[in-house]
Amino acid sequence: MRARTQLLLNQPFFGTLCLRLKLVPDASLPTMATDGRRILYNPEFVDGLTAAELGGVLAHEVLHCALAHQCRRGTRKQGLWNEACDYAVNPILIDNGITLPADALVNPTFTGLGAEEIYARLDRERESQRSSPDQPTQASDNGSSGDGASADGGDPAVGQPAKCAGGFGEVLDATDDSGAPASQAETNRQEHEWQIAAEQALVSAKAFGRTPGGVERPLTESRKQAQDWRAILRDFIAAVDPSDYAWTPPSRRYAAMGIYLPSVIRSGIGEIVIAVDTSGSIGSEELQQFAAEITAISGECRPEQIHVVYADAAVHNSETFGPDDPVVLHPAGGGGTDFRPAFDWVAEQGLVPKCLIYLTDLCCDSYPDEPDYPVLWVTDSQAEGQFGETLHIRADA
Repeated sequence: MRARTQLLLNQPFFGTLCLRLKLVPDASLPTMATDGRRILYNPEFVDGLTAAELGGVLAHEVLHCALAHQCRRGTRKQGLWNEACDYAVNPILIDNGITLPADALVNPTFTGLGAEEIYARLDRERESQRSSPDQPTQASDNGSSGDGASADGGDPAVGQPAKCAGGFGEVLDATDDSGAPASQAETNRQEHEWQIAAEQALVSAKAFGRTPGGVERPLTESRKQAQDWRAILRDFIAAVDPSDYAWTPPSRRYAAMGIYLPSVIRSGIGEIVIAVDTSGSIGSEELQQFAAEITAISGECRPEQIHVVYADAAVHNSETFGPDDPVVLHPAGGGGTDFRPAFDWVAEQGLVPKCLIYLTDLCCDSYPDEPDYPVLWVTDSQAEGQFGETLHIRADA
């Protein structure tokens, strides 16, 4: 209670939000954890901290909640998600002069990145290590070698986080009033509530002249992550889908109710090009989700053809799918990234696509001139394309 009071006086943004969380002792936990409703703590762990460190761990848990990390794990591994979230919040706390335990997870490579992007990078790193058994496991800057459990990618039981090197404040999945796992609707509601609470706390802190540094950007990015990328992708393709209205036949949706309205007549959307960055920056989970969604949209919009081109610093392969074919991606390549070859390939093939969708992490500055057709950059990073529209994808469902 004293640590929370000091946090309220010295760091009003974190202290105000901390008052929303009930403090509950729980000796079964190795350190401390939050589910967005409570801060659960092991009394023995708390007794071993200095006053400043205790305030820092409370702020650490509060920032997890402010960024709605308890609502955003989806199907990701819990241990690795905890590690990614820690890498996202700890630099912000340190930059604000908050004291953390000596072994806090910090890696300059991840500074400024969101938890989803950090998770994707860590997961690809673990996959690479597992696929190369002769390669020694790489340790984090502070000695941590794993995802919150083990170096081989093991995961602790859901709801029972295991203490790892550098881990001292876990984030659990959101729960409902009864303590059961929250439904998707409840999770969405809690995420929205924490977004509002964080914005109000930020305004309050500014009024006291104690604005926390580096917080506004991740709060904005967490709202981006909450967007339904599938709906945005459908809206983008629908925008290039030519359609008209006709009374014959009438809309079957309303005819059963005795209401006669015109139906939408779609003539197909021509050819679509999908460029896949095969530089190793996009994980298999993102590729699978994206392919499944494109297949579903293809069945609705009936494109003449879908051309898939695989490129890094050069084009390595291409495939063509019809409107009834399931889109299955077979990446080829693995070098550096250059966006120009994929656009050059479109021109060389004499294609005039209705749109081009580029799946990439946007870690590249080699852009072509903006083409005449619409371009959508689909990325698991927080970067923005130099032209066209950018869609931030979440691989969590």
